[in-house]
Amino acid sequence: MCGIWGYVGTDSTVPVSDAWTGLCSLTDRGPDDWGLYLDDRGKVTSDGELPAGDVRVALGNRRLSILDLSAAGNQPMQGGDGRFWIVYNGEVYNYRELREDLRAQGYEFTSDSDTEVILRAYEAYGPECVERFRGMFAFVVYDTETETVFAARDRFGIKPFYYDAGDRRLAFASELTSLLDAGVTTPELDTESVDGFLTLGYVPSPRTILTDVQSLPPGSTLTYDANSGESTIERYWTPEFGGGGPASEARVRELLQESVDLRLRSDVPVGAFLSGGLDSSTVVALMRRAAEPNRGDLHTFSIGFDRAEYTETDFAETVAERFETDHTSRTVSAADVRSELDDIVAAMDQPTIDGVNTYFVSKVAAEAGLKVVLSGLGSDELLFGYPSFETVPQRYRAASLLYRLPGGVRRGVASLVEQVGDLAPSLPAGKVADAIGSDAPFGAAYLSVRGIFSSASRESLLEPPPTDWAAAIQRDVEETLTLDERSAVSRTELFWYMHSQLLRDTDAMSMSHSLEVRVPFLDSEFTEYVMGASAPSKAPGEKQLLKDAVDDVVPEVVLDREKTGFTFPFADWLRDDLDDVVDEALAPARLDQTPLEPAAVARLRRAYDRGDAHWSQLWAIVVLSLWVDEHLPPH
Repeated sequence: MCGIWGYVGTDSTVPVSDAWTGLCSLTDRGPDDWGLYLDDRGKVTSDGELPAGDVRVALGNRRLSILDLSAAGNQPMQGGDGRFWIVYNGEVYNYRELREDLRAQGYEFTSDSDTEVILRAYEAYGPECVERFRGMFAFVVYDTETETVFAARDRFGIKPFYYDAGDRRLAFASELTSLLDAGVTTPELDTESVDGFLTLGYVPSPRTILTDVQSLPPGSTLTYDANSGESTIERYWTPEFGGGGPASEARVRELLQESVDLRLRSDVPVGAFLSGGLDSSTVVALMRRAAEPNRGDLHTFSIGFDRAEYTETDFAETVAERFETDHTSRTVSAADVRSELDDIVAAMDQPTIDGVNTYFVSKVAAEAGLKVVLSGLGSDELLFGYPSFETVPQRYRAASLLYRLPGGVRRGVASLVEQVGDLAPSLPAGKVADAIGSDAPFGAAYLSVRGIFSSASRESLLEPPPTDWAAAIQRDVEETLTLDERSAVSRTELFWYMHSQLLRDTDAMSMSHSLEVRVPFLDSEFTEYVMGASAPSKAPGEKQLLKDAVDDVVPEVVLDREKTGFTFPFADWLRDDLDDVVDEALAPARLDQTPLEPAAVARLRRAYDRGDAHWSQLWAIVVLSLWVDEHLPPH
């Protein structure tokens, strides 16, 4: 696991000092070593000195050593008799099997790292190599002979890849903010992305919060030709839903155990996040049954709160006792959030209303000396585990009936609903009005469940007209929607909510503590099987398919537990313990640095104090203000 940074110019250069600054901003991602390739000057390592001047090509890596802890695994790594150079962030778990296949073809290896396997696979198979990888990855191979860049990202976008391909050069990094720190992109907010953040609580990919920076879509590759300055993006993997028979409990168990086994491959100890819910308990149970035993004691980690109604650590401790793990639980208070808030915002690569929980549990794991943990993330999205799998189809069907009415009639009804909302602000009338008036009934139904601000609210907060995000969601799932409504919800949860928020936040917050998080539920073999299975076989009960697959190893108290979700006590904290944090974030001098309308923000604050606004709405404004203050220069 690492952080990568790079610049390849067609007819432009970057100062070595700026490349170094960008790479240093990724130190938390790779505190163990670093390397920098500088076109004709070759590779500079941690025991060398940086040259002065400008270069046309700079490829950098910060290393968190997990596989092959020796210097043989350091990057940038050279291959093809000096023709190819690679920088890589991630883990390809089937690297041992791939290495044996490549050895049979005559390729030789000098390390036990997966980095070298990726490089040799690229030499052997070209861009098609990515289809053979099981894992999480974002990597770049630079061909010194043709002066082309090949970049690739894993199927679900577990590992980040940001790039700015303007002005006939390519700048890329594991963190958007490291491009800012190096001065290779414009520090300008993208207003449409701000609107997306206010709509969803995260910036929807492939957009980013900055005007000139994009996120490489999951399951995609990017090729940049340094001779012409042209870049091309291609998808190498597209998720397919339905079309298969009923899911087999035995096959689900087999594939999930195999996924866990692969993710225990490490030259350092591997622990786990353990909330005591079904997903994390399943991961811990299968870790205990793994073919490759965990190195040393199995460490598990959870967090709770100083308010009993939000705390579920008893369940985690019960599971930890059952599997005899070395369990650490920490209680988080509003005072902890206050004392860590600057570091939390600094760790946010983009504004998000989530991620604080991952920040704290990652800190606990890192303080225990762990570099790698497994997480249950991804199960709910694949196995119909959220309430949205029931509520979105219901609202979609209702919206579809209204969609048959003339547009003018629907908009009139929507206007009446908004007026009701003015009389009773605590009702989600704005989002209901959006659903009634929308020409994208599924997208509007989804936003009525997952959305933060309605279009009317966003229009008051931002000067430009709001973007029709419901239509964007509708376009994304149109084909899946013809098969099954719940499969359409699954696709949306996977490639909107999970991809752009849960995975992004997990990566940013964990890596701020130099911790790698592995996600067994997102293994390519497992996900393709589950996504392709018939929807009815995944639908009965709350993740009944998973429960039946692991009922012999997961404690009964977990199997019988009703899903509650994981929530911070922000609703109380923002009104009481953290009210001064809110005051500071919403001060006029702070808001002036954002595109938000101060009068609308003031109205929102008053509505929250009256109990007429959800905590996520106020927190979103606070986060945006704090993020801009932390990461962008004042204007």
